[in-house]
Amino acid sequence: MEYALFKNRSYRGIISKGFGLYFSHFRLFFKASWLMAIIYAFVFAALEMLLSVKLPALSATIMKQEIVLKMELSQDVAQQYLITIGSVCLLIILYVVVKALTSATILNKLKEHQDSAKMTMPTHWFRICRKLMGRTLKGTVFTIVVVLIPLVLIVALLLAIHYMMPAATMALHITTGVCCIALGLMSVPLVYVFMKYVMRPDKSYFSMLGSAYATGLRHWGQIFSSCLIVTIIVCTLAAVFCLPTIILAQAHWISQEGFLNGDPLGMPGYINILSACTFFVTGFLLVYLYIPILMTCYYLYGSIETYEQEKNKLDV
Repeated sequence: MEYALFKNRSYRGIISKGFGLYFSHFRLFFKASWLMAIIYAFVFAALEMLLSVKLPALSATIMKQEIVLKMELSQDVAQQYLITIGSVCLLIILYVVVKALTSATILNKLKEHQDSAKMTMPTHWFRICRKLMGRTLKGTVFTIVVVLIPLVLIVALLLAIHYMMPAATMALHITTGVCCIALGLMSVPLVYVFMKYVMRPDKSYFSMLGSAYATGLRHWGQIFSSCLIVTIIVCTLAAVFCLPTIILAQAHWISQEGFLNGDPLGMPGYINILSACTFFVTGFLLVYLYIPILMTCYYLYGSIETYEQEKNKLDV
């Protein structure tokens, strides 16, 4: 089969097959995911409006009251700031959830491809397939937890050392950077763990975590090189498509900076509507820029599984 999953491939073959499957079945993936993509775009737009519009405006107001006017911060502004920060935190959690559920609509079709070597076109444009949604969400949460636990322990240890030896600030900064890089590199095999968990419904995450992580660690170079190359490609394209969003966000920040210096905001009345619409369109496009990463992870999983099966047969 041209796009067969279970075949031992190099990182170039993995990326090539991932993009090939994506482009040859784009209409199918679009039909399966566009409703969730719209929900994702709404969440993305709301989060960007808070981060790029609301938060800079409140920050500028606080700085003007406390630094420029030497006034005590008003309770109303402080309350708005806390509410905005809380809303950002909630939207970040919602963003992760919705992104996982949107990914599940694609993973549903990939699971079908794994089981039958083909994918059927969804029968309805206005129906969301809920298969694998719970499993994808759990896999995402479990993976985040597995990464966060050592990160929290490292930060706690470094803070304790900083409290006992406050003079070693520079050394602690360097140590923190090195630990974060090392943790990121050690998290690479979790790509394989996540895909195996989603594609194998008979497995529980933590029961297979040890063995699957060890397998992913043996294929660390293949996973790292494949994910790095496809991420560079996707991020380059995303930077182009996100350019209007970046320009608008910069415009809001520059406007608030001028406000601090006593200048009028100078933004047209329709700027918020324009920003929201731009953020929404960008969020929708980002869904379909992200899918090739899923395809690459899918073929990585198939290549590693094939290699391990062939290796076990030779060992026997």
